[in-house]
Amino acid sequence: MTVGSLFPKKDDIFDFMPRLFDRDHELFSFGKHDSPKVDVKDKKDHYEIDAELPGFNKEDVVVEYKDHYLTIEATREQEVNVEEENFVRRERSTGSFKRQFFVGDVDESKITGTFNNGVLTLTVPKTKEDLAEDTGYRIELD
Repeated sequence: MTVGSLFPKKDDIFDFMPRLFDRDHELFSFGKHDSPKVDVKDKKDHYEIDAELPGFNKEDVVVEYKDHYLTIEATREQEVNVEEENFVRRERSTGSFKRQFFVGDVDESKITGTFNNGVLTLTVPKTKEDLAEDTGYRIELD
């Protein structure tokens, strides 16, 4: 065995560190940036927003519209208890996030949402004024 094989390669250091413990940490993370994956689609007469929220329950999620911004916020707490022959391990973790999206002036009473299998889907109808506005034009470059 060489000395080089005792240490992880530079590219592998972040993969190596979690293996020192166990994989329970993956329950508390969204990935590299600790932020849920969100898709925002413009469907002409409304916006459709899909947010992947694995591990969250519907009761953990709050959606609000205020001052032209749609806010998605969620908080959860988890506890891991492992009792084996010679040791007891107890870990607690909390996770939360908050994302805001500018959606403009919409009729907040017509915003609808569903939460199914860890995916939040929101439908945000545009106002008649937004639909009537010219969508702009392409600027030719010299």
